Amino acid sequence: MDNNFQIANLIVRKIRGSITPDEQADLNSWISQSPDHLNLYNRATDPKNQLSRLEIYDLFDKDKEKVWSSLEDQLFPTKTIQFSTQRFLRYAAAILLPVLIAGGAWLILSRPAPATLADLDEVIHPGSQKALLILSDGGTVTLNSEAAPDEIREGGTTIRNNRSMLDYFTSERRRDRIESTYNELRTPRGGGYQLKLADGTQVWLNAGSSLKYPVSFNGSTREVFLEGEAFFDVTQSGSPFVVHSGNMDVRVMGTSFNVTAYPDEDAYRTTLVEGKVMVEVLSDNGASIERQELAPNDQAVLELARSAISVEEVNTSYFTSWMRGKIEFDNENLDAVMKRLARWYDFEYRFENSEAMGYHFTARLDRDASISSILEMLEMTTEVKFEYRKGTVVIL
Repeated sequence: MDNNFQIANLIVRKIRGSITPDEQADLNSWISQSPDHLNLYNRATDPKNQLSRLEIYDLFDKDKEKVWSSLEDQLFPTKTIQFSTQRFLRYAAAILLPVLIAGGAWLILSRPAPATLADLDEVIHPGSQKALLILSDGGTVTLNSEAAPDEIREGGTTIRNNRSMLDYFTSERRRDRIESTYNELRTPRGGGYQLKLADGTQVWLNAGSSLKYPVSFNGSTREVFLEGEAFFDVTQSGSPFVVHSGNMDVRVMGTSFNVTAYPDEDAYRTTLVEGKVMVEVLSDNGASIERQELAPNDQAVLELARSAISVEEVNTSYFTSWMRGKIEFDNENLDAVMKRLARWYDFEYRFENSEAMGYHFTARLDRDASISSILEMLEMTTEVKFEYRKGTVVIL
């Protein structure tokens, strides 16, 4: 199913004239795989098959029993297929998109949002690489992918910014003098950034997060403080690396792992990609309550309400896909889906239909997709509607 959505998206981008050279190469590869692919592509892009946007809306406002046959009548007059409502809905959930590619699926994917969402893409945008660096003296530096300082001085440390990544360099003779000097990197909702610490450890900071860290490591333990979500690729140096998040500590030597510790969540999660980590729960006075050692592909879930850790084996790629420009949902309820979307797209939302909070959704999306297209997809696959009212997305 993922591939069908990808090909449909490429066709849309081709028609819009916004396809990149790499995307064009992927589309060409798919077209060349079989004569059927070429035929589908030609029919989907043929101007005579292109309904007006209003006609598409009218079709989908009609009785769902007649949707497919009406669409087929207008696109391919010589062929008529009728589905019962139940059968149509099953097709819509499972194979509607690949079938509709043959009849102009790009129209459905690229049509504008309904009137209540018409202006959404003008005010709500996908996140981008941006952050705020807070220096030890309280001074701030705004960072983004387009215009950011090339070099920043912090005591005896040089901080270079290149392609949305901060890189810390400290001379050997100055390290002992700046051990207690801390910086903090904050990403807003709708932002993210990459950081390379002075020991070579690389950190990817997700939206709505902050990381406090020393500009140089010189003690027996390397310690950083995280709120939000980050992926760590820790350099092995002989001294432990500790991530402090509320009352949870993650202690490692050299490894790759993801930590999710947003204050508005019910649980913190540590997902180990490779290596070995120790997850520890602390009491308010700093005493150890529980410890769990993780192996690769393990995830420790700390339930904040009862300070208890559970460990299960997971597909780590799902929990680290945000680093690769994806947003993945695996049978997650709509409340969790909206919370993650709101962080990356930076918008407010509220539920007027409390039952909708329990609807579940599975998808793999690009993080640069328009918010209206994502909400429309949710509307097509669940019994939910969205409206945009006075700066807030309302779920009905």
